[in-house]
Amino acid sequence: MTEIIPSRLLAIPAEIREQIYAYILHPDLSRRYHENEYTSYDYRAALVLFKINRLIYIESRKVFRQLNIFVRIETPWPQAQDHVASEGHVPMLATGEKAMRFNGHHMTVSIDAPEVPLDEAPEQQAFLVLLGDLHLFTTMWYYSNLSHPGLNPQLRLALKLRDPYTPEYEEKRVMKSLQRQLILPFGDVRDLRSLIVTGDPAPYPSIEKELKELHAKPDATPEHCLREATRLKAEGNEQLKKGNLKAALKLYDQAFIAIHVVNKGRVRHIHADRFFGRELRDGNLAGKNGQSERLVLRVQLVANTCLVYNKLENFDEARFWGLRSIMALREAMGVDSNTDLPAQEEAVLGFPAASEMGKIYFRTAVAMKALDDKTNARKLLRVAVIYLPNDPLVAAELASVALRLG
Repeated sequence: MTEIIPSRLLAIPAEIREQIYAYILHPDLSRRYHENEYTSYDYRAALVLFKINRLIYIESRKVFRQLNIFVRIETPWPQAQDHVASEGHVPMLATGEKAMRFNGHHMTVSIDAPEVPLDEAPEQQAFLVLLGDLHLFTTMWYYSNLSHPGLNPQLRLALKLRDPYTPEYEEKRVMKSLQRQLILPFGDVRDLRSLIVTGDPAPYPSIEKELKELHAKPDATPEHCLREATRLKAEGNEQLKKGNLKAALKLYDQAFIAIHVVNKGRVRHIHADRFFGRELRDGNLAGKNGQSERLVLRVQLVANTCLVYNKLENFDEARFWGLRSIMALREAMGVDSNTDLPAQEEAVLGFPAASEMGKIYFRTAVAMKALDDKTNARKLLRVAVIYLPNDPLVAAELASVALRLG
């Protein structure tokens, strides 16, 4: 007969075992980090705990359920899942049939648009997310509504609370604090065709009231967003002058977010074009076009970001972000990225932020020179000197990479 060796884990006091379970089963330990701030989860190593013996399974399962709260999101649109994952960076634990079969979630989120005709009637699509990532989903939805005005008035939303673990013969319960965490992220999702919050147990009336109060708050205006971004940029500039380079970068990133531009690694998501695409009405911005003002701010922020990366000697990042803006401008001009333009044709002196664009060309060229790419640095400096004809630094840098004859 094979001898059964007792687990050493069970020799430890129960309260310490619980701390060990909490460390192993916390979702952060199972989170995997990928390029450009995408994440996923892999619980296989953590859930080995469940296989040791029955007592450890029962003890650790309780801790797992406390730490890992799941939400199932259902829509009739197959493309929604990919959009949420790619644009919103929302990690999904299960999709499709696997998500529909899962029964351990604390809330079902159902979204549909009854007045919008579908080419065909697809099966209900579903994906599973952790409560800790739910705000990523609602933020993505918030941006989608800003980018597509009139979206939310077509949509119905139903939030249904559930207690997946209490037996049927006992009263269902979801703690008030957990209900708040589940329901209130949807405070950013305003102006819906309809919203129903139900469940077993029923939601607390005070939480429903909080949700209504959040919905009653208007979105920040384009004018407010532009002013906030300008303030954050100015604070970043102050940190830059003091030599606090990483603090400056953080403030520039916050300024981007203020105008609904989200940087994730080397991916930049530009939201809410139509939200900003109107004549501004407030204060010193009155009469100006919101999209043009945002474009100027974006160019200024890129120019400053490139400067900081060069000062940090992170020349690869400076080159990447500078070239990204340069390529975007060339694309707007209808120029293929592989086409060599004369410097006089590439410089767009009528561009709303022409001098800042010149700084981007200059600072990108500086990064290229540091990376020993003098040929392309020279091309960019020839454009920069047209944008900034009176800047001695640009002239000196161009002279340093000029072709030598003889």
